Amino acid sequence: MKYFLGCLVILLTFLLSILILGEFIGSSIAEFIDAPSLIPFIIVNSAVIVMSGDFKIHIKATNALLSKKYVISAADKEKAIALYTLMSKVTIGTTIMLIAIGLVMMFGRLEDPNMLGPMVAVSLISLIYGAFINLMILPAIYILKNRPNLEPVSVLISEKQVIDKLLELCYKQGISPEEILDAKEIAFRNPSN
Repeated sequence: MKYFLGCLVILLTFLLSILILGEFIGSSIAEFIDAPSLIPFIIVNSAVIVMSGDFKIHIKATNALLSKKYVISAADKEKAIALYTLMSKVTIGTTIMLIAIGLVMMFGRLEDPNMLGPMVAVSLISLIYGAFINLMILPAIYILKNRPNLEPVSVLISEKQVIDKLLELCYKQGISPEEILDAKEIAFRNPSN
């Protein structure tokens, strides 16, 4: 739930920044919505999830991010961290690729100065989308890394550790270890009790 609220705060900060700066520059939120620039990010990140074969891991990690009560195994957590790290790197690569495509298209139309502004805007909106997507992925990685493992841990205890703990408990309760040993011998000799 905290992750969802954090993403919502980032989105609202982004929208508020646009509205505040828009008053001074004359821009609106509609100028920042560009589906052709956003669709490649969605397609590429979806392809990464499908190609990695970790769709179920992504679902488990999303559930773990949205609900603190959802139990995710240590192995699934490590796979989710690796998947989200890969998605972050792919998002950076996609951003660079889209900026380069926008610049190539812009340089291809240098004879028309009226097209330079919109082409630069499309290139830069890809940068904004890439940064925004990474602002969603990187906290997810951090949250998953710091989430405690809820799986039982098998511990090997030596006989000496058991005896030391037993002696410690005896002294705390004011019972001598000999009394416990005597009670144990009586129980073994007289099993009807």
